[in-house]
Amino acid sequence: LVPDVLFYEISDHRWLLRGMLRDLELGEHLLLIGNQGVGKNKLVDKLLMLLGREREYVQLHRDTTVQSLTLLPSIAGGRMVYEDSPLVKAM
Repeated sequence: LVPDVLFYEISDHRWLLRGMLRDLELGEHLLLIGNQGVGKNKLVDKLLMLLGREREYVQLHRDTTVQSLTLLPSIAGGRMVYEDSPLVKAM
């Protein structure tokens, strides 16, 4: 779903959004790192809302593995199957 977010446009937010948009236009990937609660998700949601693009949420934690980022286990026909994760599909 395309996010519809309550966003307070202050000068720092606009500056960050312009930089994120510039990097996307250059074909760069974005990685936002920061403490919990500083607004990373709000910035991304606002950018996606402006671009009309959907969001795929991936939660990372200290136990995250390469396998959990790249494969999605499920059961099909009574058998365990592994499919590409949303992260792999996005690339």
